[in-house]
Amino acid sequence: MIFSSPLLKEKALARGKSIYPKVTVFSEILPLASKNRVQAGQKPRAASSSCTQELQALFGCLKKWEFDDVPCAKQHTLYMDCVHKGAEEAAAYREAARKGTLGETGAGGKQSMTSAQFNKIQKLFPQPDLGQQPYRQMKRLPTQSYADDTFHRKHWPGKRS
Repeated sequence: MIFSSPLLKEKALARGKSIYPKVTVFSEILPLASKNRVQAGQKPRAASSSCTQELQALFGCLKKWEFDDVPCAKQHTLYMDCVHKGAEEAAAYREAARKGTLGETGAGGKQSMTSAQFNKIQKLFPQPDLGQQPYRQMKRLPTQSYADDTFHRKHWPGKRS
């Protein structure tokens, strides 16, 4: 019994694919630098309950008593207490966000900055040589040659120069 190498097999070479793994090389076209601001994925909000359980209990009671609110006074007070508690938490959250003492708790109980806090610090210490917004992503730097196809635009359709 003779074992042959995968290079010698007809199928591997006939497909026209390399048998070696593809190597990806990173080339730094633009210098790696952050922008002067970050965008939040969502607007941060206070972590308060929406009082849905209390509201469902109130509606169940109202349906049971054919929308007579006298027997459902207990459920109504529970729901209103939840609403007022949520409003107080939201006001405390807004006040903490305005003062800048607010942080997001991550893994391990460590606090990280919110995007608004990061933007405030970036305004104090801006990145050099970024220019004004909107930044031109495909702009030739002074150290780059005109002859180089830095942004791989050589074969783009359009006006020939």
